Amino acid sequence: MNNHGYTMLFYCISYFLFFGILLLSKEKNANRLFDKNGLISDLRILIVLHIIGIILFGILPAFTKHLFSFALYNSFDIKSLPTWITALLIIIVIINTTRFVTKNYGDVAPRNSITTSFNVLNIKTYLFARIIFICVYESWFRGYLLNDCIISFGAPVAILLNIIFYTLLHLVNGKAEALACIPFGLILCGLCLWQRSVWPAIVIHLTLTLSYEISFLQQMKKYKTQRNESFNNRGIRLYRK
Repeated sequence: MNNHGYTMLFYCISYFLFFGILLLSKEKNANRLFDKNGLISDLRILIVLHIIGIILFGILPAFTKHLFSFALYNSFDIKSLPTWITALLIIIVIINTTRFVTKNYGDVAPRNSITTSFNVLNIKTYLFARIIFICVYESWFRGYLLNDCIISFGAPVAILLNIIFYTLLHLVNGKAEALACIPFGLILCGLCLWQRSVWPAIVIHLTLTLSYEISFLQQMKKYKTQRNESFNNRGIRLYRK
């Protein structure tokens, strides 16, 4: 087996190992922070999943030989078209994500009980692990995998494989999210190749995830505060009687 074969085998092992662990997390309803039924039951499982992902997508590839050395960040002209497209996408994501959470998860909080795993320390640990995970995740997909596949198979096949692997990984979250990954993955691949670096994918993905999850956490915090105030006011009324 030549260097190309060993490199692709390494990618396949890392990918399917994480895919298997993701499926196990799915069985425990701990593959994502929240869904239509509310928050996951145990945030600690999700934190462990992210740590494993950081090891597979970030630490191991850093100590492995690759066919191409990608750039995390290149100096760029702020007036360049791909930079403006990235900035525009970030604005669109921030505006629409908040609306989406409010519209689709507005009635989730009252039906969800916040478990003991959702303390301040665990939430901060999760958000920190989430940020690191997304950085290495996009570096793996749009850096290591994309560029090594271009060397091995050419750009069209490399982009196609990248989108397929990216989409399959999101199937555990439902068909709608998986289908959305097709155009989203294509945009990220295109921007990264255009900029000759991975930072557009990292920034856009971070913006999408953080605005999405923080909006929901704020909604949960608001609901918890209102519930406590309602309980306290009720207690005052009972005391007066």
